[in-house]
Amino acid sequence: MYSHILTSIIGSHPNVQDAIKYYESDDSIVAVVADGLGSSKMSAHGARLICRLMVEELSKKKPPLSPSDILSPKKWQEYIESNNCNLDEFCTTCSFAIIDKLSKNVCIGQIGDSPIFLKLDNDPVIEMRQEKEFSNITDSLGGKTIKYFITHNYKFKDSVSVLVTSDGIGDELNSSSLDSLFLYLSSKYQQFTPKSRSRRFTKEMKATIAKVNHDDKSAIFIWSI
Repeated sequence: MYSHILTSIIGSHPNVQDAIKYYESDDSIVAVVADGLGSSKMSAHGARLICRLMVEELSKKKPPLSPSDILSPKKWQEYIESNNCNLDEFCTTCSFAIIDKLSKNVCIGQIGDSPIFLKLDNDPVIEMRQEKEFSNITDSLGGKTIKYFITHNYKFKDSVSVLVTSDGIGDELNSSSLDSLFLYLSSKYQQFTPKSRSRRFTKEMKATIAKVNHDDKSAIFIWSI
C-alpha cells in the first residue's frame, strides 16, 4: 500500500506559477510537479498543460523509461504552436516520478531545476538536482527545440519513498537531513486520515518554509507502507 501528501503554496507574487498532478491506480502511481518561469507571462498555463499531458501519458506506461519514450514535451510544444502562441511565453520546468507497484520499478525524470529525492529500501536518499549557474538560468520547456527529460530508472525490493518538488522547496533541503526528513514525513502523516493529510501538510509548510524565499512552493511526497 501507498500513501501520499501534496501541497502548492503561492510565493510573493500575484499568481501561482507552479502546477502539480497526482495519479494512482491499482498498478501504478504518477506524480508530476511543474514550475512555470517567472519571466514567461503564460508560464502557469504551460505548467498546468505539461502536468496534464504527463499524467495522461505516464498512466498508460510502465518503467523503465528512456527520454525518447516520453512524448509529452513534443505534444506540449505542438499544442501551443497549434494555437498560434509564442512558446517563450509558456516556459516551465517539469519533474516526475512513476512507480510500478507490481514490478517495483521506478522512473524519475527532470527538465529544468525542480528537484527530486528518492529513497529505495534502506539505502540513503538519492538526489536529482541540477547545479545552478550564477545567472540562475534553468533549462525548461519552451523555445525553438523540443526538450527531453533526463531520466533515471531504479528497482526496489520492499519499500520506496519519493519527494518531487519545485525549487522553492527542494533548494531549501539539506542533503544531510534528507533521510531524517523522509522518516519524519512518513511517520507523522501516516497517522492522519488520507483526506486530512495534505491539508495538514500545507499548513505545516506555510508555517515553516513559506517565507524562506519568494518562490511558489510545491511538493508531492509518496511512501510505501
